[in-house]
Amino acid sequence: MASAQIRHFYNTPTTTTTNNSTSSTTRQLLQQQQKQQQHTVNSNSSSKRKQFESETFLCHTTTTATPSKLEPTTWQPLTPATLEAATSATATTAATTTASSSSDDVQTNGSKKECDQTFVSRIGGPQNGSFTAPLLHNHRNHSRQCLYTFLAGPGQRVEVVFKSFNLRGSPPDCVHEYMDIYSEVQSSEPAELINSPFGGRYCGTIPPRRRISMYRAVAISFFSNKNVSTDLFEGTFRFINASEYEIGIPIAGSPCSYTITPSMSINKTGALISPTYPGAYPKDMSCTYQFLGESNQRVRLEFRDFDLFFVYDGPDNSSALIGTYCGQQRNLVLYSSESSLFVHFYTLPRTANTQNRGFKGIYEFSESFVKLDFIRENDGIHIRGSECDQKILSKKESTGFVLSPNYPYPYIPKTVCRYFIYGMQDAQHLERVRLEFTSFNIPKVEHKDKSESNCTDGYLKVYLKGQETADAYDKFDYELCGNETQRVISDGPRLAMVFSSGELQGRGFKGKYTFETEYKIPGTAAPDGTCSFTYVSSSKKRGELNSPRYPSNYPSDTNCSYLFLAEHNEQVTIVFDHFKVKADNNANATAGSYGSGACFEDWLEMYVVYRDNNDRLLGRYCGLTAPGPVESPRGAVGLRITLHTDQSSVASGFKARYFFESAKSDAGDCGGNFSNEDSGIITSPNYPAGYKAPGRGMASNACNWVMTARAGYKLSINFEQFGLEGDPANRGCPAAVLRMWVNVDSDQPPVELCGEKPPIEHWHYISTGQTARISFTTSDKTVGASGFRIVWTEIQDSGPGPPSIGLLCESTYHFQCAAGYCISDKLRCDGVKNCGPGDDSDELHCITEAAEEDHDVLIIITLVVVSSLICLLCTLCHSRRKRRNHVRQLGLHRNAHYDSQTSATAGLSSSRRHLQSGGPSIAGSLHGINSGTLIIPPAPLPPTSVPPPPHICIAGIDMSHGLMSNDEDDDDDDDDLDLDEDQLASDIFINDVHFDEDNIDHVNQMANV
Repeated sequence: MASAQIRHFYNTPTTTTTNNSTSSTTRQLLQQQQKQQQHTVNSNSSSKRKQFESETFLCHTTTTATPSKLEPTTWQPLTPATLEAATSATATTAATTTASSSSDDVQTNGSKKECDQTFVSRIGGPQNGSFTAPLLHNHRNHSRQCLYTFLAGPGQRVEVVFKSFNLRGSPPDCVHEYMDIYSEVQSSEPAELINSPFGGRYCGTIPPRRRISMYRAVAISFFSNKNVSTDLFEGTFRFINASEYEIGIPIAGSPCSYTITPSMSINKTGALISPTYPGAYPKDMSCTYQFLGESNQRVRLEFRDFDLFFVYDGPDNSSALIGTYCGQQRNLVLYSSESSLFVHFYTLPRTANTQNRGFKGIYEFSESFVKLDFIRENDGIHIRGSECDQKILSKKESTGFVLSPNYPYPYIPKTVCRYFIYGMQDAQHLERVRLEFTSFNIPKVEHKDKSESNCTDGYLKVYLKGQETADAYDKFDYELCGNETQRVISDGPRLAMVFSSGELQGRGFKGKYTFETEYKIPGTAAPDGTCSFTYVSSSKKRGELNSPRYPSNYPSDTNCSYLFLAEHNEQVTIVFDHFKVKADNNANATAGSYGSGACFEDWLEMYVVYRDNNDRLLGRYCGLTAPGPVESPRGAVGLRITLHTDQSSVASGFKARYFFESAKSDAGDCGGNFSNEDSGIITSPNYPAGYKAPGRGMASNACNWVMTARAGYKLSINFEQFGLEGDPANRGCPAAVLRMWVNVDSDQPPVELCGEKPPIEHWHYISTGQTARISFTTSDKTVGASGFRIVWTEIQDSGPGPPSIGLLCESTYHFQCAAGYCISDKLRCDGVKNCGPGDDSDELHCITEAAEEDHDVLIIITLVVVSSLICLLCTLCHSRRKRRNHVRQLGLHRNAHYDSQTSATAGLSSSRRHLQSGGPSIAGSLHGINSGTLIIPPAPLPPTSVPPPPHICIAGIDMSHGLMSNDEDDDDDDDDLDLDEDQLASDIFINDVHFDEDNIDHVNQMANV
């Protein structure tokens, strides 16, 4: 067999010293063989071999291999002198030695022997032995090369095992001392080594792997240039039976290809082994094994040890490939789908980096293996190489049935089948698997220990995440046996099952699978598998929701519904955290859109759900326009969100949060109702200081205002100032929003506002009915902004549509604005522009007129006040003068026996004693009495012609001219005295003489006098 490596031996200069006595005939023979080899074409370099090389490099080794023995860059083969000497030595008896042509000495048992050795198998002779390195005395520092040849008998092969190895150098730098191995020698002639494939060069301390000859011979060449060599290597050899490598009918043209049929063995089973197992296999080798069973049979292969081969599910390598197996693995079991199987064993065309050993296994032909009809008849796909494993692929929301082997008849004992049910999973589709068993019968074993599983014989394990690796099979989600049935839904697009029949037979199972679109949306999904989800307050008070498959793109051609149902006296709040829905056929749009006019491809809509099943639209959103936070109004059942996508481009969708909280009043956290009023002003909380976020633990704050005009009137709503966080054109109003309904009785969505109103813009709205509503909502994401100021005004209704310009106001009590609106005349000059933006007509000519009117009022008030004061002064003066005149007319009679001051003091003392004894107290009403002394000035003498009036004093009270005081100017103090007759019935004095109640008549008579 030609070899490029052998040709390289003679093209590379050698450092080995050749023997001068080499015969010219041997050298000529070698040169002639060299020329023939240079023109030889490698017959094994086929396209199949090239494909094998490329696939082999992609094959990953699963275990750690022995350190590699790399080939040297310069190979030094056996020298012609050595080959010539070896040729002459073949005529002698095996293991005999002849004198070397070299002058160096080879010592064996004290005699001079040549270092070449040959070991031959003979009938009746030893079939094994050992070999060691020669003892070399190389005094002249010549390099020596020794050849060890092992020759097996007919029907035999050679096995060589190295026990110790210690040569100078380390691979691949094997220069001064090394060993070359040839295990594919087809002839015992030493010169045949030139045509034999080179098996590798070794040095260092790691011995070569075990070698099994491909034919009947193995040759080992040892080279050394040391002066003295001892204990360099040691090994054993034995001659083994070659029949175990002949596993079938040989195929011509190949030393290791066979055809295997059931008739070749009694029990239809046999051993399968690679050509040189367990030794390192040769390079550039191709072996095939063709298994041909009967029509009702299947083939089973069990590999106990292997590292590289191909297996085809058919009679040759044109059949479907079951798999490429490489790496040092164990316990691989393969089944054919039909009655034939084909194994192709390749080796690299170069010496492998690792000394791989090939494979060993057993084969079996049998009619008792599971029939695959139950897979094919139910749209399943048999997994090649397995006995009964199958996979079921979705055809987009398709349904079907999955059966146990041989169903409805009893299944075969001790059978293991795996089921892999795969839903769709790509850029546009994501499905899950729903499985429901309609029939189930797997016998179970009852155990007294309840903690032990009853499914110890046969079972069906279900894996909701679709485990596909053997190490994950212990982590099952359900283990079913007996007659129980179960309804399961996969956690993702895949569902896996493992059926083990055990020793007890049963009828098995039948299940119906359904592929449903997987939306990856939290919430209670609809039982029919549609994209409908329900969120109930009684289940969870707060949570999240998102578009299908978020944060991945949502699927196309999809309609999803999200329904939020609150309990009685509750309301639901929804806040959006992310929003990106395709708009205008542009999934990467950087601007927002709002309303049905802009969102006509993909969109999100929000509705208020009422108890009469009358949903009210809140708005339609797409692009980057995130909806503002929303609270369901009082009286509503909840909220509903719908997502619609068409068949074209998609986007990432949305993510939001929901909260169920106690219901608020109709006005919310602030706000109010206005009716029967001409105008009003609405401002955000804390305006103009700026609104704030809701309190801690609150999801939102809402302020609701409802304005109702009188019959025949509408409402003018003018935004004077407006500043809310958000940007409708770029990101919507996710943190704070103002919604305005100009017609609360229609199904039209409200106007949704946020951002900053430029000063030059006019935001002016006219209600289409008598009532308008404004709602301002903030969320827990709110940062705060300046807020808003809105002026609303009741205007005369001119019929459907906007008011007519130039409309004549129906009453003289209405004021007609320059814009034509009719407002209440009371609103003129009130400091508020009620005519709308850009119209100040109701506030014109108000400064001058107001000044003149104020001046007239001031004059009138001043005249009234002055007149009142003059009248009061005149009245007081007249009263005082009249009183003084009356006193002069009456006069006061001073008693000769009593001094007026003493009499007054005595009378005061008497009155004080009476009050202290329990009489009615008038101390709080009489000014000056508590001072202890009441001074009465002397009265002027009366005229002689007029008799003095009696001096009547009641407890210090002068009945003739009022209260006696120290100063006549204090006459006004009389007004402070207000006494009943009962309080004055105790002490009465007339001219300082005391009278009791018995003399009251006499007192009256004197008063008349």
